[in-house]
Amino acid sequence: MKKNLLALTILALVGLLPSLAVAGAADTCKGCHNGSVAPAVDALKTKFKTADALVAGAKSSTNPMMKSIQADEAKLKAAAAEIVK
Repeated sequence: MKKNLLALTILALVGLLPSLAVAGAADTCKGCHNGSVAPAVDALKTKFKTADALVAGAKSSTNPMMKSIQADEAKLKAAAAEIVK
């Protein structure tokens, strides 16, 4: 009985572990901002010196791929802070 309980506990922990992993906010941007689809993250760092400037630039973008991120200002600010740091 103890072995079964231990095995179930371990399986539950192993099953829940991937849900605990959280990527950084800027990792969402790196999928497109790789230099081929959109300007690379390094180019964004040189173009925008502060996180506020990067947020303003992202909000003023007319690219339709940016519409989803433009709606989530908190995520946009968090990503900009990670990129500029």
